Amino acid sequence: MVPVMRHALQFTQERLLKANKTIARLLTGDTSTQLIPFGVKLAQSYAQEWKEWKENPCVFVLSTGRVGTKTLTALFALSPQVISLHEPEPRLVKVSFDAYMEGGSLQTSDKWQAVVRAARDDAICEANRRGKIYIETNNRLTYLAPALAATFPASRFIHLHRHPYEVVRSAMRRGYYQNHNWDFARIRPRPGEPLAEQWEALPPLEKSAWYWAQCNHDARAFLATLPDARRMDVRADALFAGDEKMLVDLFAFVGMNFPPRNLVEEVLGQKINAARQGHFPLPSEWNDSERAAVRRFVGETAETLGYKL
Repeated sequence: MVPVMRHALQFTQERLLKANKTIARLLTGDTSTQLIPFGVKLAQSYAQEWKEWKENPCVFVLSTGRVGTKTLTALFALSPQVISLHEPEPRLVKVSFDAYMEGGSLQTSDKWQAVVRAARDDAICEANRRGKIYIETNNRLTYLAPALAATFPASRFIHLHRHPYEVVRSAMRRGYYQNHNWDFARIRPRPGEPLAEQWEALPPLEKSAWYWAQCNHDARAFLATLPDARRMDVRADALFAGDEKMLVDLFAFVGMNFPPRNLVEEVLGQKINAARQGHFPLPSEWNDSERAAVRRFVGETAETLGYKL
């Protein structure tokens, strides 16, 4: 391996280990960790060398996953004005699950704000130091969005969503709630909620439908707390179809120029991260009981988002 590359990888590994250790200390409630002094010292350091903390722009994309986030990442990456990343390290898989299950107001939680600051401060400030906007597509951020909004005041949020039948089918093909590797950190009803006692008896299809509804309900509710300038709603079908107006609005929202159209068309034609493994019938092939089971959970949120079932 080239020495320069080895050095760069070692440096990256050291920073990731440091971030993970910081997050672990914060989550365990270690009283020796001085949260406020750490945050203040870090913010002052960045402010002195680059800009005021609040001036660092960044964009976070919230979703259930399986909605085209990799395609969106690739579209943003066409611009030299941004740093566009899909699920960067640390991925916050278990952390986001813990935040969701804990509930409460993440927007006023010193603990969760310290966690997201430790996880993303370097990446956001480094992007801005280079004169670029940091953009991240990561469905795990959906559960940490209020903490992100409070920690990074110049942040903006995109809610990317897709028809529930398509997401549920993709989830079934991927094995969601069927001993999938990530099921240990896949959200479920919190203890004490009405569905919690029935959860283990539900089939994976209904669990996946609940997942779609809960993620999108929470993302939409969160966006409703933001001013218009900090939020944008995007349908995956419009993204995949290359809807002209939507793309113009999307690139303007994140603060980048419209990329060359031939490159945009090339990205949209690739079907990035399309499911190629697993089998589950097309929605048009579902029987009445399967369709009714999914509608039971997704109906209200689907109607709110404008999807016909």
